[in-house]
Amino acid sequence: MIDDVVSELLEAVPEFADRFLELVADADDDPGTAAALTELAEYAAGLALDLERSRPVLVRCLEAVESAARRSDEAAELVAWAFLDSLAPADRARLAPWFGARTRALLDEVEGPGDPGP
Repeated sequence: MIDDVVSELLEAVPEFADRFLELVADADDDPGTAAALTELAEYAAGLALDLERSRPVLVRCLEAVESAARRSDEAAELVAWAFLDSLAPADRARLAPWFGARTRALLDEVEGPGDPGP
């Protein structure tokens, strides 16, 4: 069953639906929110490589991530450890200017005090 975070994500970023459906098929119909956010991280990183063409989709992706992060502490934890932690440092650096305030705060948690960050 698709939870509210994933439903909102798919509504905000319908372009992600095909990838999500592949994930559903690979996970026997129940990939879970963490897997969906991990897949979205890879998708967003790819969008960031071609900003001229993909800017509107990328903006909606990261707005959906921010919305999820603000939903609850549990959702914020999923964003931190399924979405942000799945990004390579170079992808984090590329995407960081597009993150909302809550997502940036979670990024600080993921990177930790000893990590110089992206």
